Amino acid sequence: MGHRRRLTARSLRDALGGLARTVAPAGATLEVSLPAQETGRTLQAALLVDGEMRARAVSAIDEAVPVFGAFLDGVQDSRVVAYVGSVPIVQGRMGAVIRARADRRLATWGDGPHLDEALYLPLALVPREVADALETTERPIVDTTDASPGDGTAPEDCHPQQWLRRALHLVQRGREALERALAEAWCRQGGAVPLYVDGGLPSSGVVLGSTCAVGVIKSHHTLYATGSALATVATLGIGERSSPFVVETRWREPVASWYLRLRRPEGHDPFWGLVRIEVPLALLLGEGTSPDASADRVSRWVAAEASPLALPDARWDTMAYGIRDCEVFLRATLGRAMA
Repeated sequence: MGHRRRLTARSLRDALGGLARTVAPAGATLEVSLPAQETGRTLQAALLVDGEMRARAVSAIDEAVPVFGAFLDGVQDSRVVAYVGSVPIVQGRMGAVIRARADRRLATWGDGPHLDEALYLPLALVPREVADALETTERPIVDTTDASPGDGTAPEDCHPQQWLRRALHLVQRGREALERALAEAWCRQGGAVPLYVDGGLPSSGVVLGSTCAVGVIKSHHTLYATGSALATVATLGIGERSSPFVVETRWREPVASWYLRLRRPEGHDPFWGLVRIEVPLALLLGEGTSPDASADRVSRWVAAEASPLALPDARWDTMAYGIRDCEVFLRATLGRAMA
């Protein structure tokens, strides 16, 4: 990141002087403290194989062996560090890393973790002296002034939480950019060993045009099934997957996807142990094999990562141990580099 000194509460207070009221960094991050703004939704997706959504037992899943050569994940940390009146200044920190298998252990791949940090605020609402003072911290300054809710509200009339949400969104975009760059670097190396990506596949022609990456989504804010198809997904048994379908969004080329149950759901909610897998269409529809056979093969790869357990993480029912390793590594690295 090239910063010559850490941004501490004291250094920020010294930089701002009486221009802003600094805030103690203790407490929950914005990722935790901001109330959810959206409710879950269901979308109908076009099926790639079957005429209707079906539950299929993954062939030879009990014989699954680890195939992924590495794991990619990112983390972010957003906190309010000061206020200018009611206008918040947010410190956003983010990182991403690939941890590769080497002699049955995980080691950092490439040139190390990708880290970034910035300060986020609506520059149009603060005196120029505030921006000048923040520049002395040697951190990039990101303008969040375009946080208008789209209902005609003038920037000066926006609720402070709107600025927090805008900052949080931009921090997320920064984290996703770090993850995308690492995924592209892995795919450009031309190896045949697949990469386990935590979350959906990135919007990248390099990644989506290859067969080297598999995205595994643990949360289900959006469910790509409705009606009887949703009931089929919700009642998948351990070792079963859904019919493959196409996920289309405005920001990315279409990808193939399906649901897979990793653990027994008895005694839990319908999403316990349920993941959604994303792969480039070329991986599922490539010549020489059927889409169902390809979906079974990738499902075995993912199922093989269900052990060892990712404890003590509360998401252990859907989290691969390799992804937990990435998160633990990044949290420690962020603490050393940016605290």
